[in-house]
Amino acid sequence: MTVLDTSLEIPSTARFHAKEIEDILQSVQAGTYCAVLGPRLCGKTVMLHYVEQILRDTFGMVAVYIDLSDIKASTLQGFFFELIQTAGRRFVEQTGIEIEIPEEVYISSAVFRGFLTDLIEGSDRDIVLIIEHLETIPTDLVQALLTSLRAAYMDQQVMEKRTTVVVSGALSLATLTVGESSPFRGIASSVFVGDLSESDSLTLINEYLEEGGVSVTRQAQRRLLRATNGDQYLIRKICQRSISLVHASASERLRAGNINQIMVEFLRDEVYTYAPLLDATRLIEEDPDLLQCILLLLEQNIVHRSRLPLPLSPDLDPLFLTGVVERMEGDSYRLQNQIYRQFLAGYFHPGRVGQAMVSAGRWDLALDYLESGVDRGDERARADLISATVNAIYASEDLERAAHFLTRGLVAAFGIEEAQVWYALPKEKILRLIGHQGVVSDVTIWANPEIPINADRLEARALRQAASLRGSESGDRIHRAMPMIIPGRLPMGVVTISDIQGGERFSDQRERDRQLSGYLNQVARAFQSVITRRQELTLAGRMQASLLTIVPPKLVGWDFAAKLNPARETSGDFYDFIPLSNGRMGIVIADVSDKGMGAALYMALSRTLIRTYAPEHPDRPDSVLQYVNQRILSDTQGGMFVTAFYGVLDPTSGELTYCNAGHNPPFLRLVESGGKMMTLFRTGMALGVSPEAQWEVKRVDIPEHGVLALYTDGVVDARDQKGEMFGDQRLQELIDKNGDRPASEIQDAVFASLREFVGEQGQFDDMALVLIKREKAIAGKPKKEPRFGPDVV
Repeated sequence: MTVLDTSLEIPSTARFHAKEIEDILQSVQAGTYCAVLGPRLCGKTVMLHYVEQILRDTFGMVAVYIDLSDIKASTLQGFFFELIQTAGRRFVEQTGIEIEIPEEVYISSAVFRGFLTDLIEGSDRDIVLIIEHLETIPTDLVQALLTSLRAAYMDQQVMEKRTTVVVSGALSLATLTVGESSPFRGIASSVFVGDLSESDSLTLINEYLEEGGVSVTRQAQRRLLRATNGDQYLIRKICQRSISLVHASASERLRAGNINQIMVEFLRDEVYTYAPLLDATRLIEEDPDLLQCILLLLEQNIVHRSRLPLPLSPDLDPLFLTGVVERMEGDSYRLQNQIYRQFLAGYFHPGRVGQAMVSAGRWDLALDYLESGVDRGDERARADLISATVNAIYASEDLERAAHFLTRGLVAAFGIEEAQVWYALPKEKILRLIGHQGVVSDVTIWANPEIPINADRLEARALRQAASLRGSESGDRIHRAMPMIIPGRLPMGVVTISDIQGGERFSDQRERDRQLSGYLNQVARAFQSVITRRQELTLAGRMQASLLTIVPPKLVGWDFAAKLNPARETSGDFYDFIPLSNGRMGIVIADVSDKGMGAALYMALSRTLIRTYAPEHPDRPDSVLQYVNQRILSDTQGGMFVTAFYGVLDPTSGELTYCNAGHNPPFLRLVESGGKMMTLFRTGMALGVSPEAQWEVKRVDIPEHGVLALYTDGVVDARDQKGEMFGDQRLQELIDKNGDRPASEIQDAVFASLREFVGEQGQFDDMALVLIKREKAIAGKPKKEPRFGPDVV
């Protein structure tokens, strides 16, 4: 049945979304979950109530509508209790069948799933659960709800009657509801309720004006369309104001000047309370890539997707999901209408963009925008820039990067013509040049970028005396050397600056020098933080390297190879081989979601936990992951998660029993099957995300000469200088091409190809690769035919 087949009258605000309604109904008929996503005030609520009516009156289903904005509980138990109460009440209203509501003290997500089964059994009919306004509850409750609904989906696969779920929320929830790591991944279709087409927008404009009894000039009609195109709520709002203006002025027609006046008043008085734009700006500010895209669209009218600094995936288009961008033919984008454009242009001024980039840690971009504010004489931008450079130094990975930010701050915020940063190496008794910006007044510094600490040079004397010194004057330039020093300590380096003499008053010069001295005091503390962190990371890296120096096992008939290439001193990737009872071997590869020291600590904890629980459950990888997941959630508060593949290998039979917790799917080369690759897909979500997480156990037989490749995302996500990714296909082709060679040689071929591929771009993420090759079956054991099925690609 289609929407057009029903005798029910479609509401006016939903009729432009007939295709979306059709997609929802088809999803329900197929027994597939559905996620309906769209901006606020786009008509989702009216549309879903219409869907509810069709399901109930035409399909004969029990449609239970739940508005999450009515649920006030903040605890997990209270949330599921209110959810059960609301669902039970709506069920009784439709069926007249009383259903028992469990007491709140016993409520859990498992009880909620059982309650859904009770509804089916009580009515002996299919149930459709429509849950709207996901964005009104906290993210952790959304995650718990989706996870519970996924478990209900799995529970009911063997039942004749089922619960089908339609969830609805803001576009910003796209990743959570249908993204790669979503609990709904693979069991739910996605329906995006986007903007109206230009022809639909024009139709709606004409209908509102005709209903209001107002005629319109052709120029005003075009102006109104450009101002509001795509947003049906904005169209209604501006049309209503246009009608009121015409009636109040006793004019016969709506003219272009009227539209200009209404736009100015709306942008001045109402736009900051307009929900779709508020949602969009929050979403854009949280993602610096999106923000750069919007700035490019503001600068130009239409931009092709290849020129946008954002990876656009086929299933989730983050730029479209802002709700303010229109997709055009030819893979191009533009801002949806003139009101959006004018608001965003005013909202994202250089200072705000700079602060957004600071919040995202995009330091160079932040300084670019803040510098433009300084160039316009904005004192607030100057203060923000000084603060941003200090924070950027604190966040720097090394001293050279810290020196880069320091010199940018000196040149931009203090008008320094030339700045050099010299770092003291006490053990070597030298000053080393680690940063420079501005016009080079002395080209000899590049020929000899090191100065002995005891030399008779301005820089060395300022370091030894721990005092600012004035150097020679050449023409209109003044050279000075200022030590970077924390009170009570020896200087860690010297900053030399070259200024052009001006006509400043002495009082102004003293105030500038005072500010410059205070700035360098802050910088000294930031540099010390970088130095300390580098020392700690170096030590941690050595300790972690010793922890991960794991010699691959030697098993008769098997060939193992494993390698980890950290991008930094420490790594969030790891692999492990765990001896188990009856000669079996536990095999782990994992990746922590972050980088740096925190990721290294998570890595150490995760490895220890897996090693602790693996021997206790030698044949149940799902149990191992469940215990590890619970401990990570209870023992940590870092907000990180761990993707992991854990398998138990029986070297005698060649059988691998495994669970894949959100990790990059390994693949198995099958020589006897024409070189086909069997992909070991994910069987559950990552560790450390949800206490309700569960993992399906799968088994695969590794045949003779089969090669199993396990890897982390740093391998396939490596990029060349054009931004192209190495990708799964290249890795698979390399494994297949070298599959007859020993595992260590296959591994060397992969890393050699990676080095050649990235070239000067360098490594940006940790890389781990584990290769398991079965050389021959153990004598006396029958060969097993490799298992085939939907995993073979």
